[in-house]
Parts: sequence; C-alpha cells; structure tokens
Amino acid sequence: MNFDWTAEDLDFKNRIAALFDRESLPALEALERAELPELKATTGAFLKRLAETGYLALGLGPAAAAETLHLMAGQEEVARISGCLFLAVETTVRLFGGLLKGFGEPDRVRDILEPLLRGEIIASVAVSEPAGNEPGISRTLAREDGDSFVLNGRKSFATNGPIADYLAVTGEVDGLLAVFLVEPQMAGVSVGPRLQTLGYNGIAVSSLELTAVRVPRSRVLGPFRDTKALEWLRQIDNLVLTVASVGLMYRTLREAKEHASGHVRDGKAVGKHQEVRFKLAEMLTLAQTAQLLAYRTAWLHATADAEAATLIHCAKVFSAEASERVASLAMQIAAGEAYLSGNLVERGYRDAKYAAIAGTTSELARMAIAQDLLNLYRV
Repeated sequence: MNFDWTAEDLDFKNRIAALFDRESLPALEALERAELPELKATTGAFLKRLAETGYLALGLGPAAAAETLHLMAGQEEVARISGCLFLAVETTVRLFGGLLKGFGEPDRVRDILEPLLRGEIIASVAVSEPAGNEPGISRTLAREDGDSFVLNGRKSFATNGPIADYLAVTGEVDGLLAVFLVEPQMAGVSVGPRLQTLGYNGIAVSSLELTAVRVPRSRVLGPFRDTKALEWLRQIDNLVLTVASVGLMYRTLREAKEHASGHVRDGKAVGKHQEVRFKLAEMLTLAQTAQLLAYRTAWLHATADAEAATLIHCAKVFSAEASERVASLAMQIAAGEAYLSGNLVERGYRDAKYAAIAGTTSELARMAIAQDLLNLYRV
C-alpha cells in the first residue's frame, strides 16, 4: 500500500483546510469557554461549512466503507485544528448519520438524513449505560405498543446531548438490539445537565433519562436479529478516536516546537538543548507512526480486509497512548507556562486521556487484539 494521497485526496484536504482561516480560528478557540447556546451556534455554523465541501456525506454506513481513506484525508485536517469540533461533527455525521444511512429504511429516515447532510442538525448517539450494569446486557428496554415502542432506560454519556436536535439511543426489544431516534422535547425524554469533564471542554456531554418515551415505529432502526449495527458503530467510533488522537499529537507538537524556538534558557534557545531535542524527536516519531497506522487501518477498512477490525483496535490503542506520551513530553518542554490553565499544551494534556477510556477502552481493545491473534494469525 502506497500512502501517498491522490490528486483528489489532496484537493479534498486543501478544501477542508481552507475552511479554517484566521477569521474562523477565534470561534474555535472560544469553544473551550462557550456556554451551550454559543456552542450549538458555532458547531452548527461549521457543520454547514463542512457540508459545502461534501465532507458530511462521506463514509456513512457499512456500504460506504470504500470512502474511509479518502475521508481520513479531510478528517485529519479538522482534528488538527480542533479536537472538540472534530468529535462533535463526527458524532453527528459519522455515528448518528452512519446509523441512519446504513441501518435505517430510506423512506423513514430521509426527513432527518437530508437536513443532517446539509449541516442543519446536531445529533448525539447514546450507548453507554451506568456502571454496575451487567456487561452485554442493556437496561434500556422497549416494548411494542400498537404502532409505537415505549422506551425506558438511562444512558451515562451522550456526546452533544445538551445541544442535540436528535439522539440515537441503543436499547433492546425482547432481547434484540434496536436504535431509537428521539428528540429532546419528546415526553419522557430528560437530557441531563452538561457534565464537567477533565478534557475536551469544548464539547457538551450529558446523561439521558428515558421514562415511558413513546417512539413511533418509523423512528426505530431494527429490532435487529444480530449485532452488526452495534459492531459497526464501535468500529467507526474507534476510528474517529484514532484520528482525534493523531490530531491532538500534532497540535501539541506544534506548541512544543514554537516554545522551543521562541524561548531562551541559559543563554540559548530552548530548542538548542539536547534533552529538548530528544523530546521533540520522540514526539514526532510517535505522531508519524500513529498517523501511518491510522492510514493503514483506514485502507484495510476501505478494502473490507479481514484484518481491519484487529487493526482498528491496534491503531486506537497505540494512538491513544502515544498522544498521552506526546502531551506529557510537550508539558516538560514548555514547563511552567504549559502548567497554566488555558495553555494549549495544558489543554492537550487533559484531552489526551479521553481516547484511552472512550469507545473501546485500551484494556478491552488489547483483549480483542490478543483473541484475534490467537484465532487468525500464524506467527
């Protein structure tokens, strides 16, 4: 596999990068401090701008897997600029939109999917449930009642929850997986207050309570007799988190480099000191390695290779842990300035932990990698 971008890929990358000019960057910087109305407005504005490039329409559902590598050419540009915007957009489009496009009946989801692809909708996907639930068993349950389903349950963490126009909620109907499309204003839907998180403070996360929510059959994906929809969702979530980690590494590397070039210690630029140069070299090595592994993973996913699921876990684990290391090295280089709240290195240090615990945790991913190794690989 040659990882050189095609002319089409480069054009796409350049069009995405051009969206983030000097005039737009202050709005993205302000996401860290934004209240919910401003956060919703800024996220919505960038969704509309991204829609004009075709970014929102790519990679939606299993049938669009062939677009994964081309899509990543644009994704990494967004992730380098703003991890918060990237996660909010990808939750709306690749996760929520992908579920609709890949597993919904076209006539039933068209009225949501079409405005979503125009950047007019912000969406959330609620899967995780409170600690203490038995693994693999959902306590978000629904029963059929005429032409509707009555849904009850609780979800712990819903990215975009407080600003979402729609939420895709996973649950069970008679032991079968289903996805329920609910709106915040529906009776029985209670979106919790915005949770205060360690990092990625420019996205809004909340819990979700569902009490006898009546969901029309036309707003239900499934019930499915297999778990393919959930497995696909987890794979895409892990791919998104991989790209987010790569973007974070390049942001913190840039800040560390600028500090090393622009500050003086002991009569010479910080970057002239050997111990600092070694740190910069390690940071770039980790970032480049994670980026190449992400590209290979996207290529395998695009070609439906049997190794794709394994490599998604490998890439996610490596990039998540490498981003923690890169952020830590950047903190050492920038020293006291980096430790001040609001500094971009300090922010990266807080953000870096998220990818290791979100999606498939590093521990569970390692278990899956080992099982695949035992089952599939000859060494």
